Amino acid sequence: MLVERLWFSYNAVMFIQQIKSHISQMLHDHHTFGDELVGKSFSRMFILSVIATPVSAAHILVFGILNFETDIEQQWRLGILLYHSFMLLLCMALTWLTRPGRHASVTAQRRISRVIHATVLVAGVVVTSIDQLVTPAVTPFLAACTVAGALFIVNPLTALILYSLLFGFYAFALSLTQDIEAILISNLVNGLTACGIAIGLSWVLWQQNIRTLQQRDLIQQQKLELELSNRQLEQLATRDDLTGLANRRMLQMVTTEEQTLMNRQKIPACLLLLDLDLFKKINDELGHPAGDELLRQLAELLTQTVRASDRVARWGGEEFAILLRNTDADQGMQVAENIRALIEKHHFELINQDGVTHEVALTASIGVARLDASADDMLDHAYREADLALYAAKARGRNRVVLRASAA
Repeated sequence: MLVERLWFSYNAVMFIQQIKSHISQMLHDHHTFGDELVGKSFSRMFILSVIATPVSAAHILVFGILNFETDIEQQWRLGILLYHSFMLLLCMALTWLTRPGRHASVTAQRRISRVIHATVLVAGVVVTSIDQLVTPAVTPFLAACTVAGALFIVNPLTALILYSLLFGFYAFALSLTQDIEAILISNLVNGLTACGIAIGLSWVLWQQNIRTLQQRDLIQQQKLELELSNRQLEQLATRDDLTGLANRRMLQMVTTEEQTLMNRQKIPACLLLLDLDLFKKINDELGHPAGDELLRQLAELLTQTVRASDRVARWGGEEFAILLRNTDADQGMQVAENIRALIEKHHFELINQDGVTHEVALTASIGVARLDASADDMLDHAYREADLALYAAKARGRNRVVLRASAA
């Protein structure tokens, strides 16, 4: 017996926790998507008003023509006329308020939606109560609950509270016009069923819209992640990991664009090929991490030295290539000499493997070549020329600039 009670208590606690979890998730979804769902409900009301306006007008026309003999029937006719006259005015106003192209704030949309939602439900109660004068049917209330449940997007907790209060109002209103106890009880049961249907429709409508919005956000997030991954892949494909400079592939792409511009506008361009002198000594004495840091500092120095329109790339190892746009051979030599002198005067601060900081002076040799826009592969052609010039600079004692004679 004790075991059964403990098992029952455990299941009860788990059930309550599940209910709390569902409510918490529901409130979170309401906070996240509430404004969008209000907008959806608001947009649907235009269709509702367009349909309901001629319906109310037709009721007014029909009941305005009809004439009944008994006082009860006349009261019923008058009640229907008053109700549909009010609804006609309301629907006309709603058509104007919700017409396509009219901008309304979220607050205004929420208030209008709540008013119309309440009006639809109250209208169902009022018409059903009036109908009790001549018929025991509760069709208007069922129709109102069905329309409201399928049209207005509200979270299930709100729907449960709303339709519970509505049923209380419905029961009170019916007791005023329906005197036959058996019919009253039957109508109350039918009304309870209508409220249950409305709650079920609200639940399904809420879940469908929340799921759609969640899937939309998930797709958007996946799209952003894919775009980010593509950018990262593009970065990896066109950038040097160590220095952040362009790599050979990127320089090839830029040079191809430059070749088109050179052919069209007949402007010159130069390629500088820079190689650090005795760089291996840095790696041997201070370690490879220090050598990597030197390359990073040099990359930053070169980027700050050239123009924004020029492009600095790491060709490989301690070798850098610089594309100088709209620059002839003489100007290229001057830029290269400025870079050589700047590197010679610069002191690189490096930390060795023991954590000791060293100021390192360094020199560079630079080969200069003019780009030939008529070459089939302009970059490869210019690189070969600049490499020959760089080789000549190294052979002449390093720390100098050499222009490839055939490119002059």
